[in-house]
Amino acid sequence: MKLTLLYFSPTHTTKKIVSAVGKVLFEKFLCRTEVVDLTPALAREREYVFGEEDIVVFGAPVYGGRVPPLLSPVLSKLQGNGARAIVLSVYGNRDYDDALLETADIFTEKGFLVCAAGAFVGEHSYSDKVGGGRPDCDDIVAAQSFGLLAAVKVRAGKPIEKTLRGNRPYKELGAAMTAPKPAPALDAEKCTHCGKCVSVCPVNNIAADLADGGKCIACAACVKFCPQGARAFADGHIAVVREKLEKNCTARRSPEFFI
Repeated sequence: MKLTLLYFSPTHTTKKIVSAVGKVLFEKFLCRTEVVDLTPALAREREYVFGEEDIVVFGAPVYGGRVPPLLSPVLSKLQGNGARAIVLSVYGNRDYDDALLETADIFTEKGFLVCAAGAFVGEHSYSDKVGGGRPDCDDIVAAQSFGLLAAVKVRAGKPIEKTLRGNRPYKELGAAMTAPKPAPALDAEKCTHCGKCVSVCPVNNIAADLADGGKCIACAACVKFCPQGARAFADGHIAVVREKLEKNCTARRSPEFFI
């Protein structure tokens, strides 16, 4: 039996949740474990094939209530062949809408037996006032508790019994969500040209000379990981969304389990 932790996590929030769940499963099954980070563009060009002896924990952040559009090509090529899957959505304290249901549907369609699903909260990409510092210690404990429950279902080879929250057809993504955005603005006085923003960008949008390639998905990786704090969102649409989020979405939301 082999355990694969499969995730897309530009700002490492989803990575933390998937890792917490995966740690529990490893301790329960003591199986070989592989980590597959789909954040680098090259990783999304591969095909991933599994079988009946595989356990897969998949996680992705929620984009506009849906699975991130840039994952569609790699997810469309997944081959489950009876592998057992646990699917996770991590959202920025607003709502996960149809993302978790969509993820479970994709994995079922690709031949996985989806045994458990969970929605967790991470700090929003646009504002550290919305889900700030999450996942925190309580979230990690919740993820570990979820992992214990999910392990029972995985061992038994049983599908999810609780109805997932969400709708079909899924929430429609507007042009604002799917169109490329301007890269976060660069403060030339703070920037030391360390290249960190270039290396963490999941779509290779930032060139070696720090020029904007016109492919930004507003994941905030370059903002979160710049050691000098030299990047910040300046896009007008993002500013409007951030204001609404900070006004309406700061109350703490809790993880949800579907076992």
